[in-house]
Amino acid sequence: MVIKMAAAFTQREEAIIPDKLLRAARKSAVSLGVRRTAVNALVAAAEISKGAFYKFYASKELLFFDVLEDMYAEIYGEAASVLSKNTDLSPARRASKAVLSACRAMERSGMMSFVKRDAAYLLRKVPEDYQKNHYHSDEVHVRELPVSAGLVPAGGMALASAVVQGPMPTISHQHEIGELYPSVLETLVRGACRQLFP
Repeated sequence: MVIKMAAAFTQREEAIIPDKLLRAARKSAVSLGVRRTAVNALVAAAEISKGAFYKFYASKELLFFDVLEDMYAEIYGEAASVLSKNTDLSPARRASKAVLSACRAMERSGMMSFVKRDAAYLLRKVPEDYQKNHYHSDEVHVRELPVSAGLVPAGGMALASAVVQGPMPTISHQHEIGELYPSVLETLVRGACRQLFP
């Protein structure tokens, strides 16, 4: 393994290294969590020195915070894509497809274990000004989706946001629910969307 010194970074390396760090942190976020991941493991994956790590991130918590935000952006990006590709469907059907797509993406990514284990810790550790500049809560993401898709939920956006977020925690309990979990999730989401978009 070649370890590069911080002073020797080229412009190309300056662009590539943060991505390598994010990918390494994302793997660890799902499997180990923030507190059990050492900076040494992250820098080994990015092929940089430990000292160079701090050129990109002031702490590992900031790196993992960016991973969390990237995961949310991907999930909601998937939902937005489904909404934009299915304009021929009824609002309720379109919304349910988007929510189910987001839930399945969360399941595939392993994100729920990371959120459950580390989100509160990261929100405590990451400085408030960094959060203001980088963090968008679930509620912000969920409120933006229907607006951008031209959907107006009955009962208002606050209710829609709370209802849409409701099924997401079931992802981490699907083993307890058992083999009927996919049907349970679809029933919850479709029923909620029929109420929100009659």
